Amino acid sequence: MQKLIALSLLASLSSGLAQGSVIHFDELGVPGWVYPDFSNTGFVSQGFVFSDNMDVIDVSPSGGVWSNGVGAGHSGNYAAFNDYGGTMLMTRQGGGVFVVDTLWLNGWQGEAMSSVIEGYLNGALVGSVFAGYSSPWSQVQTGFGSIDTLSISGGYFLVDDIAINDGSQPLPEPATLLLLSLGLLGMACRGRCT
Repeated sequence: MQKLIALSLLASLSSGLAQGSVIHFDELGVPGWVYPDFSNTGFVSQGFVFSDNMDVIDVSPSGGVWSNGVGAGHSGNYAAFNDYGGTMLMTRQGGGVFVVDTLWLNGWQGEAMSSVIEGYLNGALVGSVFAGYSSPWSQVQTGFGSIDTLSISGGYFLVDDIAINDGSQPLPEPATLLLLSLGLLGMACRGRCT
């Protein structure tokens, strides 16, 4: 019986982890070009709306001028770029809260930049992180929980691999997962050894 309880707890934990995903922009990429074609309309990626000053560009080695000083996306060939400058805003399509754990930044054409990353809920600031970066990509730990708007301002930046969660379950920290796993294994072993 204890083994069954341990296995069901482990299965429910794994299903909770599956709630997280990474916005990587690769589904919108156009080789060697910009999406949505400098139309100043923003875009939607993986269920999230990005503000009008944002485009998806090909930063792969074959991406032409867009890849100068960048080398490639943090993962894949594409990244989002605030090519009109200003503040990037990201919200959930249709509204709702989400969690942002990490994201990756790179300065336009490898330039040194700095930005302020902020999370808001109903217009109130939930958290703020200052980040300095250039090329290669720099990971920024945000840990913003239950926000409805992610904001990045300052400089001309590329952003990639935004680790998000739907907000219904925060992603467990690795240490918590390890302790829980050890406890479950101990329960399973105890049931077998007695």
